[in-house]
Amino acid sequence: METADLLKAVQEVELRADRVSNQDVLHTYVEEGTLVGALGSRSNGIIYGRRGTGKTHALKYLAETEKHKGNFVVYIDMERDLGSTEGLYGDPCLPVPERATRLLVDVLNLIHEKLLEDAFAGKCDSLIEVLDSVLDHFGEIVVAEQVEQEYTSGEERGSESSLGVKVSPSASLDMGNKATGKLSAQNRSKSTGRVRHHVQFGATSRLFQKIMDDHMAKRCWLLFDEWSGIPLDLQPYLGEMLRRIFFTSPKVTVRIAAIPHRTEWRISHAPGQYVGLEVGAEVFPLLDLDEFVVFPARNRELQTARAVGFFKNLLFRHLSHVLTDEHGSPPDSPDSLFRQLFTQSTALEELIRAAEGVPRDALSIVSRAALRAGNTRIATEHITTAAAQVYMATKAALLNANSDARALLDYIVQEVISGRKARAFLLIQESMDNRLIQQLIDDRLLHVIKKGYSSKDDVGKRFDVLQIDYGCYVNLLRTSSAPQGMLNIGLDEDTLYAVMYDDLEVPKDDYRAIRRAVLELPDWASSRLPA
Repeated sequence: METADLLKAVQEVELRADRVSNQDVLHTYVEEGTLVGALGSRSNGIIYGRRGTGKTHALKYLAETEKHKGNFVVYIDMERDLGSTEGLYGDPCLPVPERATRLLVDVLNLIHEKLLEDAFAGKCDSLIEVLDSVLDHFGEIVVAEQVEQEYTSGEERGSESSLGVKVSPSASLDMGNKATGKLSAQNRSKSTGRVRHHVQFGATSRLFQKIMDDHMAKRCWLLFDEWSGIPLDLQPYLGEMLRRIFFTSPKVTVRIAAIPHRTEWRISHAPGQYVGLEVGAEVFPLLDLDEFVVFPARNRELQTARAVGFFKNLLFRHLSHVLTDEHGSPPDSPDSLFRQLFTQSTALEELIRAAEGVPRDALSIVSRAALRAGNTRIATEHITTAAAQVYMATKAALLNANSDARALLDYIVQEVISGRKARAFLLIQESMDNRLIQQLIDDRLLHVIKKGYSSKDDVGKRFDVLQIDYGCYVNLLRTSSAPQGMLNIGLDEDTLYAVMYDDLEVPKDDYRAIRRAVLELPDWASSRLPA
């Protein structure tokens, strides 16, 4: 196959897993050994990862492989399959009990419908009567408020009397006597203390457990995608429902795909009393997709080899699928594809760096790079320029809606990048929960590349290592938005030429430089938007 045909096929790769058919998911998923093993674990668990790291792809792959084994699978996209996550569920004007109750009933309805389909298909026909009775108990599912009550009562009694003598000019004597009385009583009650919520399930829990246990499938899978799309204040109630209804069944395995800082697993009421899930005891963090391509392995060489192997397979599977659909002849191996698509190994490695470990971003960047390459193989400079274009077209636009996040990013650029030749910095772990920092991470403008770093210059403190997005860094150097002094401090004539003529080299991670780049958040960012 000619390189030009491969470059054309790159443009047809689907960037979002939710737009890929269930069958195609099996052909495009990268079957990393340890990753697949964690996905198939029997424990109820969480799959963590930033947006674009492949959580949806992983859950859909798991769903299809388990269906092929004959197991019962329910896949729920919390943002697409439910009625209105941003309407009824997210409306702050409605009370929590009403929103949470509707959410729980809607989720159970989806599971009930899938069980009913299996029953009519003969997979659990003996349970049709039980499934019918479940509907009669949906009205018992209620999130109710508990609040301390204070009652006061009072009674008031009174009387009044008077006696007077009046002497008139005619020397008359006048005497009078008046007596009055009143009786009143009042009762008053008021609510005091903190409002607590609890969940009532009635017979629903027992019936669902019976259905799952009697289902003819060897294993029942409940897969919840886009968990972080549920409002934070409602997530613990859905977790409580899963725990009480399904976690006690040995046949049921629950998988939840979530963004780490956009989850609220439980609400504590008192020591040992809570609503929701206890991570590490009832549900386990099985997988962090960032670990496969971002966080260091035992050494840099092993990490590079693992990342290169993953992204080679990623491109190979997606392009092979496109070419097969178009009746083409795909390359016979990932290495063969690599030799036809890239000029050298450094171009692929630069793609991995530019994508910051996010598969969706890698596919977006290589698509742009293919356009710039024309009919020739993709080179490093094509990747660098494409990364800046993707940043401007997607990520930079997100900052327009949040002036505070933009201001903090500008502050980081001036404080960290302008004065140093690295694009990474240390942030003390207590500041990682800051809402603006988390917003920049969620929008993939900042990336966590190492957790729990200990600096010799700050003994006893633990830091996370963050770095500014590759495309953002390149864009800053090539436009008038470049940090003041960046182009004239420490840059020789060759580097300036590279900046102007698309041959820029983005500095690699250098922990000797990073350990001196400790960022302290400005007061306005810490106080106005606290963690």
